[in-house]
Amino acid sequence: MSNTAVAQPLTTTEATLKNGAILLHTLQKTAPRIAISFFVRGGNLMEPKAGLSDLIDQLLLKGTEKRSQEQISIELDGLTLELDTEARRDYAVLHAKLLEEDLETSFELISDIFYNTTYADMEREKQKLVGEIAMSLDSPKSRASDQFYRKVFENTPYGRVDSVVLESLEHMDSVSELKHYAQAVFSPQNLVVSCVGNIEQSQVTALVEKYFAKRGSAPLKPDAELEKRLKELAFKADEKITFPRDDSSQAHIFRGWLVPHSRHEDFAAFSMLNTILGAAGLSSRLFLELRDKQGLAYNVRSNYESFRYRGLFSLYIGTEPKNIEKCLKGFQEEIDKLINIPVSEKELADAKRNLLGRRSIMLETAGRQAAFIGTSYLQGRSLAEIAAIPSQIQAVTIADVQRIAKTYLTGPSVVSIVAASKYL
Repeated sequence: MSNTAVAQPLTTTEATLKNGAILLHTLQKTAPRIAISFFVRGGNLMEPKAGLSDLIDQLLLKGTEKRSQEQISIELDGLTLELDTEARRDYAVLHAKLLEEDLETSFELISDIFYNTTYADMEREKQKLVGEIAMSLDSPKSRASDQFYRKVFENTPYGRVDSVVLESLEHMDSVSELKHYAQAVFSPQNLVVSCVGNIEQSQVTALVEKYFAKRGSAPLKPDAELEKRLKELAFKADEKITFPRDDSSQAHIFRGWLVPHSRHEDFAAFSMLNTILGAAGLSSRLFLELRDKQGLAYNVRSNYESFRYRGLFSLYIGTEPKNIEKCLKGFQEEIDKLINIPVSEKELADAKRNLLGRRSIMLETAGRQAAFIGTSYLQGRSLAEIAAIPSQIQAVTIADVQRIAKTYLTGPSVVSIVAASKYL
C-alpha cells in the first residue's frame, strides 16, 4: 500500500477565547484569501420547532437594526467579502471569504448580522421558503429522498426534512419566537470559528473577542434523553414506503441502514466500503454492475453520512419503473458479495487512492478546509482525530471491509420508492 497517496495533514490549533468562543486556526501562507466559517451549535438538532433554523438562515442577510437589506448588499459589493449561510442537522454556519485588508470591516458586519438581524420580513421570507420547499418536493427524486430520511430518523430532529419543515411553518407566526432562538444560537459561548489563511491566530482572536461580546447563554447541548434516543434508534423490521407519481417516467429508489456516529471506530472502514460499493463514480461496483453490465440505472450510487449522534448508509438508483424489483435485487446481490467474498488487495488499494485523492481535491481551497475542520469538530472530533483520518483510512484492511458489511448491512433497512402508481 506504500504507493497510495496521502493527503497532507492540516496543522490546526484550538483555543477557547475570553468570550467563550472556540477558535480553530490553520495558518496557510499560500492561500490567496482568508476563509472563516462561523459555526453555531444547533441546527435541526437543537431547534425547539422544525424550520426555525431554516427560517433564520433565510433572514440573516435581510436587514439589521443598523443596516437595511440594500445597505448590506452595497457593503458586500464594496468589500472582497463573500458570505454564504446554511442550516444543517448538527449546526448552522456562516461561511466568509475575504482579503486581509477587509478583515475588521467584515467582522463588524458579520457581528451585526449575528446580533442585530430584525427578522422583520419573517412572513414574506416564510412564504418564499414554503414555495421553495413545495417546488423541491415536486421533484420525484426529492420526494423519494424526503420520505426516506423522514422515515429513517422518524420523530427525531435528524428527521426534520422539507415535508416536516413545511408542516411546521404553517404554525410559525411569532417573530419573538424566532428572535429568542436566534439569541441562544448566536451567543459567543455557542460559537466555533474555523479560520484558514495567511493570518496569525492573535489577529483573529482579537477580532472575535472584540466583535462577539460575551453574553449570558451557555452552549446549546441536547438533553441526555435526546442523545440516548438518537444513539439507540433502530429499525425493528424491514420497511418499504412508496409515493405515487403518475407524471414521472422514472422510478427513484433509496435503501438505507442506520449506522454509528461520526466518531465511531468503524468510520474509516465504512468510508472504504462506501467507496468500493458506490461512491467512487465510474469505478464503483454499483455503477459497473447495475449501470454498465445490466443497463438498469440512469444514476446509481451509495452514500455514507455520519452525524454527531448517528450515521446513515444508503443506496440510490434512478431507473425505469419496470426495473424496480431488478434494482432491489441488484442492491442485495452487491451487498451479499461484500459480505461473503473478501475484496481483493488491488480493489482496496485503488479505493484508498480514490478516497484520499478526492479528499485532497476537496481540501484544496482555504474555504473548504475551514468548512471541513469546523464540521468535523462540531460532529465531536478532536483536532487529533481530524488529523488522523487519512492514516485511519490507510490502515483499513480487507477483513475490516467484510466485517463492516456483515455487521451493519445484514439488519433491517428502509426502502423508499417514488414511481407511477401501477408499479408500486
